[in-house]
Amino acid sequence: MSDRPFCRRCGTPLTERVPKGDHKPRWCCEACNFIEYDNPKIIVACIATVGDRVLWIKRGTPPKQGCWAQPSGFMENGETPEQAAARELFEETGVVMDPAKLNLFLVGSLPAISEVYLVYYGELNEFQATVSDEALEIRLCNESEAPWEEYAYPEVIEATRQFYRDHAKRSYGVYRGRYVDGVNTIERVN
Repeated sequence: MSDRPFCRRCGTPLTERVPKGDHKPRWCCEACNFIEYDNPKIIVACIATVGDRVLWIKRGTPPKQGCWAQPSGFMENGETPEQAAARELFEETGVVMDPAKLNLFLVGSLPAISEVYLVYYGELNEFQATVSDEALEIRLCNESEAPWEEYAYPEVIEATRQFYRDHAKRSYGVYRGRYVDGVNTIERVN
């Protein structure tokens, strides 16, 4: 039995080679010329606010089950990043956010695991949340109430604290996050 994948267009076994004009080996179909690209995944997060508080969820699913974070997940085909962030917020908490009211806060990446992160924020006009399989508990927290010790992703604590600082002033930047050699840094780009 071969470990070689098959073309999703025509079913022919694929060959690994560097396509003309490319720089990396790809799985290529010699029958229909289809090239299978393995690209990074895009993860979106939604920082939903009510007054000076931010919505936090206690994760109900792996990874980091039982730890606290903001609603997030993978972007789906056919969605804008804002639609994906609003969808994740709704799926995890039942909270409805108009994607048009979301603003970009941070762009980051983890090349080691081929993921790109987009973090959006928006103010909720009304707050009615429902726990789900993905969110075992939901809290609105100001910065001093936030469950920092139980944060699912401690590498982004500084970015989340930066959001609280921006939110307190109601003056928001757009930031670039970089994770290099185990250290996460953010810098304002706008």
